[in-house]
Amino acid sequence: MDTSARLLSKLRFRQVRCFIEVAQNGSFMAAADVLGLTQPAVSRSIRELEATLDVVLFDRSQRGAVLTVHGRKLFDAAEAAMALLTEGLQATQDMGGARELLRIGALPNVCGLTLPAIIEDFQEIYPRTTVRVVSGSNADLLARLRQGALDLVIGRLSNSTAMHGLSFQHLYDESIVFAVGTEHPLAQSDARADLRTLLEQPMLAPIPGTIIRQELERFLFKSGFVAPDFDIESIDAGFINKTIRASRHVVVTVEALVADARAAGEVVVLPIRDAALNGPVGLTTLPGVQDGAAMRLLQTMFRERLSRAPLHTNNDMIEAEKE
Repeated sequence: MDTSARLLSKLRFRQVRCFIEVAQNGSFMAAADVLGLTQPAVSRSIRELEATLDVVLFDRSQRGAVLTVHGRKLFDAAEAAMALLTEGLQATQDMGGARELLRIGALPNVCGLTLPAIIEDFQEIYPRTTVRVVSGSNADLLARLRQGALDLVIGRLSNSTAMHGLSFQHLYDESIVFAVGTEHPLAQSDARADLRTLLEQPMLAPIPGTIIRQELERFLFKSGFVAPDFDIESIDAGFINKTIRASRHVVVTVEALVADARAAGEVVVLPIRDAALNGPVGLTTLPGVQDGAAMRLLQTMFRERLSRAPLHTNNDMIEAEKE
C-alpha cells in the first residue's frame, strides 16, 4: 500500500469536516458551533488529523486559527472533495424526480447582465433542472472547472499555461474602460482626460491576478506608464457601480459592467481606447466530458445569445495619449 492510500485509510470523515469548518471560520470555537460539537471535540479531531499526516495544519494564537502552508494545500483539496461529495449525495436524493444539476462559473459582469434571461428561458424547457451559477475571478473559475466542481466557465481567454488541456469557444470581445460618475472632475466637458491626468486620480482597479488587471498593466506599460498603487481593488459588480456613483474614483472595469448606468446618464466612460484593452470572452470546458441534453441546450443558448453581444467599443473614443 502506497503512502497516500495508507493515509487515506486512516482519515475519518469527522476530522475532515472539523478541518474545513475551522479553516473557513478561523476559529475552533466557531467551528464547534457550526458543527454542534464542543470545542475540545473539534480540537481533538484536528490533533488526530495532524498526527496522521505528521504536519501542522493551523497556526494557533489568541486571534484564532490560521492555515499553515500544509493546511492551505489540504484545504483546497478537501473543500473541492466535500463540494463533489455534497453534490453526489444531493443527486442521489434528486433521482426520484429526475432533477439534474448544471454548474456554471461566470465572471461577475456576465452573471449580472446576460445570464438571468438566458437561464429563465432555458428553465421553461427544462423546469426540473437546477442551474447553479458561481461568480468569481477567471483563475478561480478555471481551477474549479479542473477540479470537477464546475461543468462550464464563461470567462475571458487566459494565457496558454492556464488554458492548457481546456477547450475555449469564442463568443465576443469585451473592452476594459476607465469610467467615472457624472460629478467627477474628469466627466466635465472642459476636463483634460489624457492618461497621465487620469492616473493621478484616486482609482479602483481589478484585483491582482485577474486577466483584466494583467491587461490593464500591459496597456499602461505599452503606453509608457507604470501601474500606480491603486486605492481600491475589486471585481464585485455592485461595489464597482456604487463606487463610480460616489464620484471620487476613476474605475477601471469592463464596459459591459457599466453599460446600463452609462445609458441612464449616471456614468461617463473616459475617452481612452487601445486594442490592448480588448479581450475575448467565451465558453471554457473540459474536453472529453459527456454532456447531457440539458447542458448541450444551455451551451447552445449561451452561444446564440452571447455571441450577439456587442463588441463594447466606441467610435468617439481616442487613442491612449502618452506625454
